[in-house]
Amino acid sequence: MNTKQLRVKYHNGWPAKFDFPAEQKFAAKLQAAGLAQGLVVVPLEFSDDHQFQFYLGYLIDALDMLPMRPDLAFEHIWKALDAEFFIVQAEIGNQNASRFDGFVDRVLNDPNAAGAFIDYLQLTPYQTCEYAAKRVIQASARTDNNSTVLLSRAKKSLGEQFISSLVTKYPPGINGKPSPSDQRKAGRLLRLIFTGNEIELAGVKYNFTKASLARFLVKVVLANSRNERFHGGVFPPFRSSSAKLSTYAHAYFLLHLSYSLLLEVFLYREYGVVAPDKVKGGIAHNTNLFKLLFDNVE
Repeated sequence: MNTKQLRVKYHNGWPAKFDFPAEQKFAAKLQAAGLAQGLVVVPLEFSDDHQFQFYLGYLIDALDMLPMRPDLAFEHIWKALDAEFFIVQAEIGNQNASRFDGFVDRVLNDPNAAGAFIDYLQLTPYQTCEYAAKRVIQASARTDNNSTVLLSRAKKSLGEQFISSLVTKYPPGINGKPSPSDQRKAGRLLRLIFTGNEIELAGVKYNFTKASLARFLVKVVLANSRNERFHGGVFPPFRSSSAKLSTYAHAYFLLHLSYSLLLEVFLYREYGVVAPDKVKGGIAHNTNLFKLLFDNVE
């Protein structure tokens, strides 16, 4: 029975449930690793601060989606982060300033933040890199209303010269998309960047700062992933014929990264609910957990 038939069967048999093939593979992966979840939470102290409780409400909604729906968990955490982005922008006092840049700068430079989310950069999975490359190349073809914004964010994160050279080397086809081969190659190029390698493109060498890579992940990968899902621009991931373990790697990466960023917010807002060493320890635990589940998954 193919996934088209399975979706009809699932609908008609609801509220009874069953796992789709990709879900079965991920459940088996968790079981083989002796795990019940793909994320470990950092314990929090009590605070009745309104904004903290507001963010915490979205966080516990996210946790209820696990372990099988990290994509939905990410969406809930993103709602909390998105609210924080606008607060940071208001504090900057310039409504034309990028709320994403302002947020990343705050996390990287605030003395109360741990900055431990940076540890995730080198763990960026291949599927996430391929996703980002495909979206940037598509945006260069101006295929939809979001293209101009996405391309601008990419250029402001990694530089206009690099993005232009990337698109020139791996151009969109007549359908606005790169060829499957170019998409894979562009994804591998981004993967080299995120794992800390210097690369050469069109005769120019690039070695990006962690701050630039962090901005790209927040502004391009996280923001665009959420927008596509919100506007129904992508097929539900785990009940598709193309779903596999790498689909979970991408979704869990978005979740892990967004959760680590929310922990940083709890620190620099000084809610008194967690200490920097606890955040660093929790993120170290989660990065090891991510590697255990998804290392070498493509």
